[in-house]
Amino acid sequence: MPTNGETVRRVCGEDFDAVRVTADLAAPALAALGPCTGPVLANHTTRTWVFLVPPGSALPGRWTLGVRVMPRGTAIGIPPIGVTGGRDIHWAVPPGQGVTYADDLKRILTGPLPPTASAHRAGGQASATSPAAAPPRRPRALSPALLKVGSLFLTGHSDAEIAKELSRSVITVRTHLRQIGNLFNAPNQALKAAALLAGGHLQPPPVQMNAPDLAPVDVAVLRVLAGVSRDAELPVELRPTGTFLDYVDELRERCAARTDAHLIALAAAWGLLPTLSSFATAKDQP
Repeated sequence: MPTNGETVRRVCGEDFDAVRVTADLAAPALAALGPCTGPVLANHTTRTWVFLVPPGSALPGRWTLGVRVMPRGTAIGIPPIGVTGGRDIHWAVPPGQGVTYADDLKRILTGPLPPTASAHRAGGQASATSPAAAPPRRPRALSPALLKVGSLFLTGHSDAEIAKELSRSVITVRTHLRQIGNLFNAPNQALKAAALLAGGHLQPPPVQMNAPDLAPVDVAVLRVLAGVSRDAELPVELRPTGTFLDYVDELRERCAARTDAHLIALAAAWGLLPTLSSFATAKDQP
């Protein structure tokens, strides 16, 4: 642990292995692991958490989308033990409370989920005729409060920005977003956005720029991220983890999207996800 009050760099594979997990998947995993969890790092700016497990125990291979075992030798920032908050790297669980075993973490992250979430996180292993391969399309009534939160959510507003815009507390906003996720079995930002659009509840937001010049692999990544396609459309190196998270980060920058939800909404507005955009506008047709 650093002793001079500054974050230091330590490499994976020596004192620990590191498993990087998107924030939407990490919080439920942390709750499922229970009180004896090992060290966990969080970074709200990048929206990723890093579970530190015993060295040599986290083997690369098929985990699930949104999870990546960091390669041996990769440097990880280690903050002082007292840094337990803020937007940048900090301890979600400081060292000394317990140990997270890689097998337990993998079992939780790849375990059974509701149909829609399971198809997305497992790389779309549902059968070709299964409706779980796409977000739910049956409209479900949403309250005005959920619709207001969802509308700002699609435009890339943060929880704090939504709370300020609607004069609500951040806790209330997060509760509403969690309710949306529960209604549609959508465990992460991208699937929440896809469900709101595919369910016909909200229109894609207005866009101020034309769609960037995207390659077929870019569109394939968008489709998998939105849960409307299986990872078989992706290059081998992106299935199901690989550099998928890094690719999504780069794609978000190219599309000027603030969040993954905003990226899905922009793609729908540009007509790159017709399964979402056509259904979202169908309710307005005569």
